[in-house]
Amino acid sequence: MKTENDNPIEFLQLNDGQSWDLESEENKIILVMEGEIKIRSSNHSEIGITASNMAFYPFQEQIVLKAVKKSEVVSMRFTNESVLCSILSSAATNSTMKLHEDNIQLIPIKNVIYNYIDSIRRYMDKDICDSYLQELKLKEFGYILKHFYSEEQLQCFFQLLPGNDLRFSEEVCSLSLSVRSVRQLAERMNYSYSGFNKRFRRVFNMSAYSWMRNQRAKQVYQDICQTSKSLKEISTNHKFATLSHFNEFCHKNLGNSPSEIRRKNRTKQYI
Repeated sequence: MKTENDNPIEFLQLNDGQSWDLESEENKIILVMEGEIKIRSSNHSEIGITASNMAFYPFQEQIVLKAVKKSEVVSMRFTNESVLCSILSSAATNSTMKLHEDNIQLIPIKNVIYNYIDSIRRYMDKDICDSYLQELKLKEFGYILKHFYSEEQLQCFFQLLPGNDLRFSEEVCSLSLSVRSVRQLAERMNYSYSGFNKRFRRVFNMSAYSWMRNQRAKQVYQDICQTSKSLKEISTNHKFATLSHFNEFCHKNLGNSPSEIRRKNRTKQYI
């Protein structure tokens, strides 16, 4: 089976022998809550993971999960520019800890993570699956890892996510707030335009233009739904030339007009 769920946090119930594919588009943390699975990846040998353990695979790898027996698995998918990466960026790539022979380091799932997963399950049971909430829960997971696991454990766990790429990601996320184009961002980071785009695609697995458009859409959406700013003020803050351009952007990237997005969000809050 292949996942088609857009939610970054996904619960998988796998029967004995059942498989599940995860594509090579995002980083992946696999948590085995119950049972036992085997994971085969595009770049590493097959490994087995028993209950109460988790593994990390970088975005370059496609993986296939196969249940050895009936299992409950949680997959967390996130991009290199996500807040989860930013929180964990202090974990260096060098470590003296003994590594798994295939460089896939397993770490145990602590009780605090079981409680965290239960909170997500309760949200999902109530059909609360807002994308903004999902991002907040990923951020919470980052803080749990950072404060309940040693730096050495995290160094090994995330060793396949290069530190240089994390620093590049951090700088992109920080500087992108003050520029309006890919060319400006490349200049601020002292790259040639072509060199920047090449590295950006390798690190983020998408074009810089698409990423900046998506980030702008997220920021606009949050301002519409999470603030009391007027739509005209939001349009001005995000440097749209006219309200007409603002409306066009929202229709194209968010699926509706700004006023309709705000109305629907407020209606949802009172249901």
